[in-house]
Amino acid sequence: MVGVVRFELLGPLQARRDDRVLDLGPAKQRAVLATLLLSVNRPVPIARIVDVVWQGEPPGNGTNVVQKYVAGLRQVLEPGRAPRSSGDLLALTAGGYVLTLAAGSTDTDLFDELVRQGHQLRTMGDLEQAAATFRRALDLWRGSEALAGLSGPVFDAARREFETRHAAAAESWADLELDLGRHLSLLPDLTGLLSRHPLRQDLHAAHLLALYRTGRQAESLDVYRATTQLLKSHHQTPSPRLQALHTRLLNNSPDLLPPAAGAGLRFDVLGPLRASRDGLPLQLGPSKQQAVLATLLLSANSAVPPDRILDAVWPDDGRPDNGPNVVQKYVAGLRKVLDPDRAPRSAGQVLDLTVSGYRLTVAPNGSDLDEFAARISRARELRARADLEAAATELQSALGLWRGEPLAGLQAGSVFDAARDRLKDDRASALEDYAEVLLQLGRLDALLETLPAQIKEFPLRERLRAVLIEALDLSGRRTEALAAYDETRRLLVGEYGIEPGQVLQRLHTRLLQDNEPPGGRIPRPEAATPPSGPFQVSWTQVPSVPRRTRLQRILLKVLAAALPIVTWGFACGPMMAVLAWRRRSRLLGACAVGYFALQWTGVVMFTQSPEDFSGIFDDLGMSLMIFPFLICSVQAAVIVAPAPSAAADHDLAEEHRRVAREIAARSPLYAQRLGIGRPDLPRTFDDGGLVDPNHVPTELLAAVPGISLQHAVLIVVDRTHRGPFKSVEELAERGLLPHPLPSSTRDHLVVVQPDDGSPIAR
Repeated sequence: MVGVVRFELLGPLQARRDDRVLDLGPAKQRAVLATLLLSVNRPVPIARIVDVVWQGEPPGNGTNVVQKYVAGLRQVLEPGRAPRSSGDLLALTAGGYVLTLAAGSTDTDLFDELVRQGHQLRTMGDLEQAAATFRRALDLWRGSEALAGLSGPVFDAARREFETRHAAAAESWADLELDLGRHLSLLPDLTGLLSRHPLRQDLHAAHLLALYRTGRQAESLDVYRATTQLLKSHHQTPSPRLQALHTRLLNNSPDLLPPAAGAGLRFDVLGPLRASRDGLPLQLGPSKQQAVLATLLLSANSAVPPDRILDAVWPDDGRPDNGPNVVQKYVAGLRKVLDPDRAPRSAGQVLDLTVSGYRLTVAPNGSDLDEFAARISRARELRARADLEAAATELQSALGLWRGEPLAGLQAGSVFDAARDRLKDDRASALEDYAEVLLQLGRLDALLETLPAQIKEFPLRERLRAVLIEALDLSGRRTEALAAYDETRRLLVGEYGIEPGQVLQRLHTRLLQDNEPPGGRIPRPEAATPPSGPFQVSWTQVPSVPRRTRLQRILLKVLAAALPIVTWGFACGPMMAVLAWRRRSRLLGACAVGYFALQWTGVVMFTQSPEDFSGIFDDLGMSLMIFPFLICSVQAAVIVAPAPSAAADHDLAEEHRRVAREIAARSPLYAQRLGIGRPDLPRTFDDGGLVDPNHVPTELLAAVPGISLQHAVLIVVDRTHRGPFKSVEELAERGLLPHPLPSSTRDHLVVVQPDDGSPIAR
């Protein structure tokens, strides 16, 4: 029995059968085989083989020469093949010669599979196995280049592509080695990798960090200067990651140290706050101490100043007089729980004090929040590769991490409320991704069962509604699909003054035209791909209802209270009826009927009594005329022109910011015309208080939560000398704001870029 043939391209071209290297013949015959391997399982015309192998200088009898080399390869690869029979491995078809191989028959297939497994293991938090898997992938390379010994434009292009894949795998492996604290053993390998890939900036970043962690800070800074000169000679500039690392090296940032602390610790915030060590739950102490831990977790691996902890844990005027001492007390309590082996008065490994504040060290994937983000990222990669089953599994696992409201049980406050809102928004996006994948897989019954509850929880998520409409249509329930669209439009227009987005509008048009559904495929969110044409803002006038001043509300209340009195109650019924109609309130409608009935009953009783007699009917009739309009006057003063609640203001501002960011993503030019992010300009569009750090003056930047006057000055100076910011995150990458950016700061910033068709960072 003839063994399976395996091919090796990551080095000199080789073929093996049962670990025995096969003789592939002369150089041209090897080049023919390499040409077929680069188009494996696809027919390659003979003319194409001649062009690749002889590089534009074919022999006179090129076809016959190719046939000769193919015959030589068949003798080597399929020695048991009968003469003149069609080969199983190498056959001639109408389109040319085709080399048919099963998956995994080449070392390039094995390399790609190992890289995929390495990324998956890293996402799952198994860093040790992930690093070993990437190492195995890199060890498949035999020598410094793929297809060694073969020349020509086609082979050169293939070599460059293989080198790019090798460099990407090397960067992932180096990052894992650093995460595992193996910076000392990594340095020799990095030297060789950089000589092979001198322009890969992530490898340079790993080299700088490894040097720093071995106590060679000065050398790391010298290497950075040499790297910038090398990049400059190739007309490149240091990446934001490399620049940010350089800034942190200069500042001796504590987060550059290896994240070895916190091993075995697990923190969960996607539900009630909890912590465990090696699977055993930890007692986190009183509620205020838990709130301190939650504040540190929301900025894990970054320093949190005591003032920010006080703002989060004591959000109102109840801050203790000796606030820093109280925080220190709760931190000491947390250290006893999280770092019990810490010696007294020594620096904590898990929770330590830096010059910038307290820092909680959380290992990679040491929290359900990290795991959730990693699984979502992995699912989107799988979806981009059309591996829908695996993407659905990842998304289901990610959503399964949620145990209820995030940080449940902690007191309300701007910090925790903003974090909850951001996390709920992340969950809604994951639900949308999951629904779209299920739709593409055709699992309509599951969608129709779960989507109504999800839409009730997130009524403004248009992607969820689009999937529901598609699922109803694909299930043969087009009438219900149209009704679902009408309900969506009534909600958006009636409550928020906005029209449905273009995805929903196109879907509605297709349903009305009775077109066949396109296989259940849902377009990706429009924010990722700005349209080519001008963007039409769906807000008729934002804000759709002008906000009244306090004086205007008082005047309206006075008028509403006076109207029943000056009309002797005859305006009560009509006034309440108008209010009932405007507010769609049955209770106010009942009040209108009641006032009308009481008023006219009193009039009838008073006018029908004898003229010469003043008795109980007169008194009762007069009472029914007077007392109802006095009650109506008080009721009107209470319910007319109420002051907007803080929650309503927050929700409306958040919705305005969402719409403004959507406009900025779809059409930056239109966003500039509307003045989004420019509170220093006169405008009519309400963007919810967004600020564009590329344009506003210092005093407006300093008004953003989390940005002090000193920060604002640095931002203005930096954008003047180094150019505008391309994303909000770049403020942290340039070292101007804490990394990661606090959600309260990020929520009020937007970068509106020139309308050049590139995606907009939000």
